[in-house]
Amino acid sequence: MTKKKAPANISKVPTIRDVAALAGVAPGTVSNVLTGKKAVADPLKKSVLEAIATLDYRPNLLASSLRFGSTKSIGIVVPDITNPFFSGLVRELENQAAKDGFQILLMSSREKSAEETELIRSLVARQVDGLIISPSEDAVSESSNSTISGIPTVLIDRAFNVVGFDTVSSDNEAAAFMGAQHLIDLGHQKITFLATEPGLANIEERAAGYRKAMIEAGLEKSISVVFGGLSIESCRGAIEQELRRADRPTAIFASAYIATLGAAKAIRAVDLAFPDDVSLLGFDESDWMTVLRPYISTVEQPLYELGESCWSLLMRRMKQKDATLKNQRVKCALRARESTCRLTTKRE
Repeated sequence: MTKKKAPANISKVPTIRDVAALAGVAPGTVSNVLTGKKAVADPLKKSVLEAIATLDYRPNLLASSLRFGSTKSIGIVVPDITNPFFSGLVRELENQAAKDGFQILLMSSREKSAEETELIRSLVARQVDGLIISPSEDAVSESSNSTISGIPTVLIDRAFNVVGFDTVSSDNEAAAFMGAQHLIDLGHQKITFLATEPGLANIEERAAGYRKAMIEAGLEKSISVVFGGLSIESCRGAIEQELRRADRPTAIFASAYIATLGAAKAIRAVDLAFPDDVSLLGFDESDWMTVLRPYISTVEQPLYELGESCWSLLMRRMKQKDATLKNQRVKCALRARESTCRLTTKRE
């Protein structure tokens, strides 16, 4: 593309009028080229694009948002951005946003509901076009039309049962049932389920799936659910106590990423090894699980499907604020690797 020569009298920060003057067109024509709202003849469009390149013009997004009623931005709030599940989910949402010409504003509540409330208020004040929230608790301001302060909102991962919102989540109960069944099929009966925080719907659903598998296998007397909290170290401490018992479990099913790491650290801390002394099954996929041997078996949440479903729900809600509410579930997959193995007589 041949650059036009910039006139000497243009303003320091080029404006849309500067572009129009250099291209020899009306400012409205420049606006139409930038927004695509109206077709522009190829010769004029070429002149405008050449002028934009020459002046290194950057549209004023704030002015544009005031004029057209859209900031082309989506606010996302997650409980812990250091958790690979949430960082992976955000990456998928970024990809979806880029396809539709949106930018995201990402904030992490650090598992604090009061902080989460302030972050949401901040995003509302920034006039984002939509909100995607994974709540720190299973509670948000209820609504009858899936909006917060009039902004279209979708809840993801947690708060699946909160009334009044579009939601998307993994089928947690089915996923945990599948994971527990994997351990039972390997001959394990003393299976401890390491949960994180009691009261979180997704964790309670996973615990329910584990219990269901144990009951169907006739192992209801062996059901053991241990809550470790929302940090790696608290999960490590909780399951370490179980591993020091004389009748310790032969398998641990961790309910989330932090629980998996906590369990792995606890197993090492008591000088045991997986899978030789205890099988370990995690929840959520992460690169570290296939870096050092033995590789970690896990139940994987499908990040792409979660992100795609969430984005589709949000775009639908933005186009039609009174649309019927939707609650979508996606299926998880079992990734059986080296940290789970068949129970031997030695360990029974």
